[in-house]
Amino acid sequence: MLQILSELCGGVGLFLIGMTLLTDSLKEIAGQTLKELLTRFTATPFKAMLSGLGMTLLVHSSTATIVAAIGFVGAGVLSFTQAMSVVIGANIGTTSTGWIVAFLGMKFSISMLALPMIALGALLKLIAKGQMALLGLVIAGFGLIFFGIDVLQKAMAGFAVHSDLSFFGYDSLWSQLVLVLIGIIMAMLLQSSSASITATMAALVSGAIDLPQALYMVIGQNIGAVSITVISVIGASINAKRTVAVNVIFNLVSAIAAFFLLAPFFLWLIKHSAFFSSIDQVIMLAMFHTAFSVLGACMFMPSLKFLEQKIIQWLPSNNP
Repeated sequence: MLQILSELCGGVGLFLIGMTLLTDSLKEIAGQTLKELLTRFTATPFKAMLSGLGMTLLVHSSTATIVAAIGFVGAGVLSFTQAMSVVIGANIGTTSTGWIVAFLGMKFSISMLALPMIALGALLKLIAKGQMALLGLVIAGFGLIFFGIDVLQKAMAGFAVHSDLSFFGYDSLWSQLVLVLIGIIMAMLLQSSSASITATMAALVSGAIDLPQALYMVIGQNIGAVSITVISVIGASINAKRTVAVNVIFNLVSAIAAFFLLAPFFLWLIKHSAFFSSIDQVIMLAMFHTAFSVLGACMFMPSLKFLEQKIIQWLPSNNP
């Protein structure tokens, strides 16, 4: 069991290092493009939402997008109104990682490609300069992500043999809340919703958990993911704090809607629809993750003005 836990920790570590390399290198390659996405294309709430979505797709990190938006708000480059829509778009964009993992990391045996990708990336970093060196880090980052996923899958397969999580169930409200709490703790410990959702996908593929359990864990992981942005605004400007408040409220309200509406709906579809029951469970989980954020956007975008007024009331400018 100790070896399995070591492999789990190692797999998550490899994934996080890969994500960090990938995100930081893509941000460097994109350069000024990130700022332009968040400043030039935010004239309307819908455009601002698309800017947040696009930037997150570009750097594969909603946290990077939201932290950048917080910085721009603090510097006066973005207004609080614009930042609200950017945050909503970033939450939709971050679900792309789940699709990549579902279609590549879980659907194909890419462990044999992972190490050559790491080697190629390291070689480019050593012999090239400028953009090519950064591209090498991107390739190495992808390799580490896929290698980490492979280690996670193997560890989760061993965990499934030695552990039985069926006692958690998912039928009772209590068991559902416990699964949400597990998801929250996972995201807070890993400081990455992508890493925690990838670990959940690996557990699902290995049979350590089933799809209904995974759905409720993902809800918790979306709540826990706000912790890093909350930490980032300690001592920041009032508009930066308001921007993080939007992220917290968005994730909490979306989680409540997903818990009471979306998860039961998905479970009903799987049970009563031959088409949805035939879809691979990992893809269904990625679909649920995206639907989670899209549902939140549909609820929040029409009421941005109301939300803005409420947050300004809760966090007035004279607030220290």
